[in-house]
Amino acid sequence: MSSSSDKKTKPQHLCIRPLTIYDLEQVNNLEIDGFPIHERCTIEKLKYRLTVCPELCSGLFIREFENKTLYENDELPSSKSTIIKETLIGHIISTKISDLKITDRSMELPKFINTDSYTVDLSIDVNNQIGHVENGSTIGIHSVVINSEYRGLKLGSLLIKDYLQKMNQQFVADRVSLISNEKNCSFYENLGFINNGISDCKFAGETWYDLYFELRHEEDEEDM
Repeated sequence: MSSSSDKKTKPQHLCIRPLTIYDLEQVNNLEIDGFPIHERCTIEKLKYRLTVCPELCSGLFIREFENKTLYENDELPSSKSTIIKETLIGHIISTKISDLKITDRSMELPKFINTDSYTVDLSIDVNNQIGHVENGSTIGIHSVVINSEYRGLKLGSLLIKDYLQKMNQQFVADRVSLISNEKNCSFYENLGFINNGISDCKFAGETWYDLYFELRHEEDEEDM
């Protein structure tokens, strides 16, 4: 039997912010930690998604600070903190899609993308609706993962709730869709997702379930 000292505790200095292309290495490492090789997102797809729609991708970080004491006019010191490191421990990777649910084409990488130089021409391949579709009304979540060291602390729920709240406020889409294996369906259902049954998507040769969350576009109350 494990002692109480073995229990995991939530890390301090958690921060949730949009991801950028500069987070690519940490995002890729988290995919490797979180998924078997046939299910994880390739680094080419990560480059693409973090380039064309980073505002739809969210990261959960642990921040480390360097404390500095500054003296002004030889008076009492004032303490300020500088962020010296951000360690990614969870992420959500998404694009906008043209369908109401995740499809095989929505998960594909458009052939015209040059991920080595991060060049993207969104005017090409519009009719095929492959990959990110800027005028789509559905946000398709392609990856949700928490670092294995920090699982069991409800950080996945924290990250997804924050994500849904922000998407509600930003008016960028009408719904959020994802696919899940059977064992994780209840996790998403407890967060308000509706289970729409077995998906037509055959990603990685697995059986998936379609789940969606209707965005309500709630506005913050105005300050008095």
